Amino acid sequence: MEESKRQKQIANLIQQEMSDIFQREGLNVMHNGMVSISKVKVTPDLLEARIYLSFPD
Repeated sequence: MEESKRQKQIANLIQQEMSDIFQREGLNVMHNGMVSISKVKVTPDLLEARIYLSFPD
């Protein structure tokens, strides 16, 4: 099932906020590489979000 417009908006906001938190807390650098949030998926009822991270090799 395709994500609704609202799900995409919420996912976008979560991704932006989490990126800001990672940068502020210094969590975006690990083993001399950047950790980034690659994707956020929100359930249709907006109660849960899955945050996908990408780590350096």
